[in-house]
Amino acid sequence: RPAAMAEPSAPPATGLAAFWQAVRGHPLKTFLICLICLMLSATDQALYSYAMPGITREFNVGLDAVSAILSASFLAASVAVVVFGTLTDYIGRKRMFIILTAASALAVGLHALATSVGWLALFRILGFALAAGAFPISATIIVEVAPARYRGILSGWLQMSYPMGFAFAAFIASQFLEGYGWRATFYPAFAVVPIVILLGLMLKETERFARVDATGPEAKRGLREHLSEIVSPAYRSRAVISFFGTFASNLAIGGASFFLPTFLVQDRGLSEAAAASLLVLSWGIAALGYIGASYIGEFVTTRRNTVIGAQWLGAAGLAATIWLAESPTALMLGFGLSTMFFFSSECCRMPLTPEIFPTRIRTTAAAACGSAAVTSATFVAPLLIPQLVDRFGWSWAFTLTGVVPLAIAGLIFSRLENFKSGVEIEDLSR
Repeated sequence: RPAAMAEPSAPPATGLAAFWQAVRGHPLKTFLICLICLMLSATDQALYSYAMPGITREFNVGLDAVSAILSASFLAASVAVVVFGTLTDYIGRKRMFIILTAASALAVGLHALATSVGWLALFRILGFALAAGAFPISATIIVEVAPARYRGILSGWLQMSYPMGFAFAAFIASQFLEGYGWRATFYPAFAVVPIVILLGLMLKETERFARVDATGPEAKRGLREHLSEIVSPAYRSRAVISFFGTFASNLAIGGASFFLPTFLVQDRGLSEAAAASLLVLSWGIAALGYIGASYIGEFVTTRRNTVIGAQWLGAAGLAATIWLAESPTALMLGFGLSTMFFFSSECCRMPLTPEIFPTRIRTTAAAACGSAAVTSATFVAPLLIPQLVDRFGWSWAFTLTGVVPLAIAGLIFSRLENFKSGVEIEDLSR
C-alpha cells in the first residue's frame, strides 16, 4: 500500500480573511483600546470650540480672548509633547498613555467649574497639553504592535478618533447648549477619567520597547544625546520634512477644526445648535475618508504619495466650499468632503513619521517632528484667523490659513523619500 499522501494544505487567506487572521487578538485589542481612549480625549478637547460663543457672552470677552487661550494651550503643548514623548522612550508607552489621557480628561471637566477667564485658561492649557502628549504615544504603540502588512491600516484607522471625537462633541453640544448652557457640555469629561484608566490598564507594553529597554544601553542615554539623534545626519532630512510639512497642513486643520462653528454662526447665520448639528454630519463624512486613505497608502501607492494627494484635494475642496457653498446642505457636504481629504492626509502622515525612526527614539521623533508641529501650527492659527477675519472676512481668512498651507504642505512632503509600505519598521528606520 503506497505511503499516505499528505493532505493538501488550505489556500492562504486573502482579503478580509487575511486581514482578520493577522490582526485578531493582541493587535486588534490594542487598536480598539487606543481608538476609544483617543476618541474620548478628542471629544473633550473639541468641546471648547462649541462652547466659545457662550464663553464670550458670559465673561464678556471677544473672540480674540478665547482665541488667545487656544493659542496658549497649543504653545504649552508644543513643549509638553516633546517632554512626554521623551519620557515615553525612557519609562514606557503604557504608563504614560494612562497618565496623560486620565489627567487631561480631569482638566477638561474642570472647565465647567471655572469662575473666571483665568481659571478657564489654566484648565484649557493643562487639558490640551496632556491630551496632545497621548497622541504620539498611541501612534507609536500601534506602529510597534500592528503586523507589518497592515500597519498602515490600523495606524490610519486610529486617526479616525479625531473626527469621531469632534462628531461626538458636536452631538453633546447640540444636546446641552440650548437647554443647559456651555458649562454643561464639559461635565461628561469627568466620566472619561475612570473609563480611560480601566481601558489603559488592559494594554500591554509593546515588545519592541521592552526589548530595547531590557537590552539596549542606548535607551538610557542622556537627554541631549537622545534628542540630538533625531537631527543627526542619518535622520535630519526626515525630521525637517516631517516637521514643516506637518506644520503647514495642520495650520489648515487646526484653524478649520476650531473656527468652523463660529464661521457658520457669524458668516452663514446659523444658530449655535444648528451649526453643531451640521458639523456632526460633516465630521462623520470626514471619518469615512480614513478607510479609503489607509487602504490606498498601504496597497495602491505609498503613504507619502497618499499624503500629498489628500492635501491637494483638501485644499481644492476647502476653497470651493468657503467661496461657493451657501445652503446648509452644500456647507455640510463641502466641509465633509474637504475635511475628509485633509484629515485623510493625517491618516497616512501619522504612521509615516514614527515608522521611519528607530525604536529607541520613535516616540520622541513622533512627538518632536509630528505632534509638536501640529501644536505649533494650531498655536499660530488662533492668532492669525481673528486678525484676518477683521481685515478681510472669513472666506479670505480660511483661504490664507487653510487652502494655501495645504498646497504648500504637499510640496514639502514631495521632498521626502518615497518609503515602501508593508515592510517591517526596522527596514524603514535604518
